[in-house]
Amino acid sequence: MTAIDLSPQLEEIREKYPAWWRSDEAQRELQALWGNAECNAHGVMEAGEEIAIEMEPQWKASVRIARAPNGWYAFATSYSYALGGGSGPISVWTRTAYTMRDEAIEAGIAELKRTYQGLIDWRGWAPETQKTNAARMIARLDQYLFQSRQMSLF
Repeated sequence: MTAIDLSPQLEEIREKYPAWWRSDEAQRELQALWGNAECNAHGVMEAGEEIAIEMEPQWKASVRIARAPNGWYAFATSYSYALGGGSGPISVWTRTAYTMRDEAIEAGIAELKRTYQGLIDWRGWAPETQKTNAARMIARLDQYLFQSRQMSLF
């Protein structure tokens, strides 16, 4: 996987702007780092693609992908299940960029798998179906990866 660690650049910008989280200048520097990527006032880039994997009405996972003008890719994930869920934006503040779309997708799916594995490993009370369905979601995510790697002969 060709991941680009942007942590040094982010730390440099954070040191340069003490109130970096609300600094227009800091955001402009990050946009420039991403090839002058378009984003909203909070640094959120618009997804150009979404891969959604659903199972039953309440179990959903998605990876959203954005391609920056410099050719880098960023992703964000969202997930939901019967008792919860979560999501995040694709942002110029992300610490990792990818040089290939498929790598960003793989990283997003790996993040979702870790999330669902956390439901399986949870030691507190949860319905048994939650662990079963989390394992099924991991299998569906694996199946998506396997299918996306299959080469077509036609």
